[in-house]
Amino acid sequence: MVQRVTGGDDDLVARARRVFGPVLRNRRAGSRARLGGQLPDFLAEYLIGLYGVSQASRLVEQHFPTTRNREGLKYQLLREGTVDLLDYLEVSVDVESGVTTGHLAAFQQAFPMDAVILEEFPALLSGGLWGRVTVSRVHMYASPDPPVPPLNDEEPEAFVGEADGWMAEHPPTITAFQPYQASVDVDRFIEARRAFSVEEWIDLLLASAGYCPEWIRGEAEGKRLTRLYLLRLVPLVERNVNLVELGPKNTGKTHLLRNLSPYAYTVAGGGATPANLFVNLATGRAGLIQSRRVIIFDEISRLRFSQNRATLSLLKDYMESGQFSRGRASYGADTSLVFLGNLEVEGRHPAARYRHLFEVLPKELQDTAVLDRLHGFIPGWEFPKLTPAALQPEHALASDYFGEVMLALRDLPYDTVWDGVQQRWPFPGHLTRRDVAALDRLGRGLFKLVFPDGVVDERVAEELLSIVAESRHRIHEQLMKMEPGEFAPYLVGYQGVPVKTDGRTRIETALDRQLNQRPRPGECTTVVGETDSVTGALSSEVAVAQVALAEGGTQKPGVFSDDGIRGAEGVFRVAQFFIGSHGHQLGIASLIRWEGMGVQWVGGPGDLKGNGELALVMALVSAWLRKPLPKALAVIGGLTLAGDVTTPTDIIALVMAALNRGRHTIVLPQGVPLDLLKETFNPTFGEVRWVPVATAFDALRWAFTR
Repeated sequence: MVQRVTGGDDDLVARARRVFGPVLRNRRAGSRARLGGQLPDFLAEYLIGLYGVSQASRLVEQHFPTTRNREGLKYQLLREGTVDLLDYLEVSVDVESGVTTGHLAAFQQAFPMDAVILEEFPALLSGGLWGRVTVSRVHMYASPDPPVPPLNDEEPEAFVGEADGWMAEHPPTITAFQPYQASVDVDRFIEARRAFSVEEWIDLLLASAGYCPEWIRGEAEGKRLTRLYLLRLVPLVERNVNLVELGPKNTGKTHLLRNLSPYAYTVAGGGATPANLFVNLATGRAGLIQSRRVIIFDEISRLRFSQNRATLSLLKDYMESGQFSRGRASYGADTSLVFLGNLEVEGRHPAARYRHLFEVLPKELQDTAVLDRLHGFIPGWEFPKLTPAALQPEHALASDYFGEVMLALRDLPYDTVWDGVQQRWPFPGHLTRRDVAALDRLGRGLFKLVFPDGVVDERVAEELLSIVAESRHRIHEQLMKMEPGEFAPYLVGYQGVPVKTDGRTRIETALDRQLNQRPRPGECTTVVGETDSVTGALSSEVAVAQVALAEGGTQKPGVFSDDGIRGAEGVFRVAQFFIGSHGHQLGIASLIRWEGMGVQWVGGPGDLKGNGELALVMALVSAWLRKPLPKALAVIGGLTLAGDVTTPTDIIALVMAALNRGRHTIVLPQGVPLDLLKETFNPTFGEVRWVPVATAFDALRWAFTR
């Protein structure tokens, strides 16, 4: 049984204390709730470790700006001339004016800064720091003589005599700063890895990230879950990683990154503009992508991209190369991007109603050129709902220390180790350049986490590589559903590593299961296409014709369809004319009766014209013969009045949609080259029964006279 980091006299805890010293903390003894829950975990733990719970609580209460005390702190600055704040300080530099400005996030104010602070803490220029900030309106002069007033027309400063010098009032300025940031020794962290087994080390990582490893391993598929939780950490330890996670609410999608590092920033809802993400051309101030290490787009379905084309164009360039251009200048950054969103689920799977899982993204992001630049798709539906026990690890590394170590691992020299991994498990030749980049970055990131010392356990290595391959393959599966003509079926992964696919490429509804297992007379599946008016992307979906006959009915036939299905009336007229003209030739003239008939189309959206005529003819004949069509059948093709089968556009996309819904017998126009189908759908081509037909007579003969 694997030992885990627990309390009591466990040898593992003693070993962890020995190798990590004071940065190993009892998390339950220093709960952030005791600081009011207002600060991120890494900062709360740092303050408790530095001052103790009582003094840290007083510090937060008196100096951390909130809606309740912010105006009081401003008044203190006016009345007393100085105020001491606990805040996050960022810096911007205006080269033209020569002014350096400090921006205080919680105080919601900006002030000029003393240059001495930047000389002492240059990290303020590359993303900001948490700390104690002193803002002052007065300056003490040690000289017994007052300073010389300015020789210009500006208002002179107010001078007040003091016993030991002179005090001058001036506009508020940031005059002092004390950072609250842990310092780390990465070499010591790497050396500590050797004191633990693989599973012990993974549990320590999870506990340090804020999760209770015993709780995770107690879940179904607990071991697999530990690897998936680690995948959430990769954007911290590897540069320019693009991840997406979709799943139900309350599974901790944002909890991890937001509470581990001050360099992770959450964009929740609202608008994303070139100015706030990249560079503000008016002020020259760097955007989030240049000032942070990880950007988290939370509640992605609510995010709105203003100036859509400009923002998406910049985003695509950056996701591809880590570079972008604004104005006349080009910029580079190493910030990782994480897209998080909610998804309806059925049990531990996405809801079957989605044609593809990226439907929940904003329309502007449902662009395969953007989505193909994502490196991995974390299956958020596999994570259990968080409980209080899930977020109560006992002994773990301090959050502030752990967050700094994660970022420091970005600079860990790892090429030699990773070259050896690639020689042992190389990339297959059929992968695209983007597939390779995704497998490389995600794989390298996970290996840095689990094997920072470069000593690789082959069994665990294959497990990690399988998780990585699965996350990239999941992207590819959705792209195939969105544009099957552009993205051919193949498996993304490493040679010699098994890949677990979702098994959800077939998305079956209750009606699908009926048609795939026990079809009823009068039912037939076809496929319709729909072009998105915003993105121009084609999506294809099945549509099912259902024919109902009323005994003794006298009313005219009724044609009905779901919202989004177009062309049902026109398709019915073509089918009615064909059958009426060829009833004797078909041998069903005595069975034909239109009065009292109902025809309903279910599914879509899309246009049936040129796509649904042959399927409706087969459904009508099936109803009159009271004989069901073969199970798991899809019929694709239009029809002339003479009975010739026509080929619809985007035939590959239509076939892919049928296969995704579990149909494995496909009737299609004879003019479709089977070599094209074999090339596109290899290696599953042989598992499908292909029935090429030239006329409706061929299709009906195959279906009912076998």
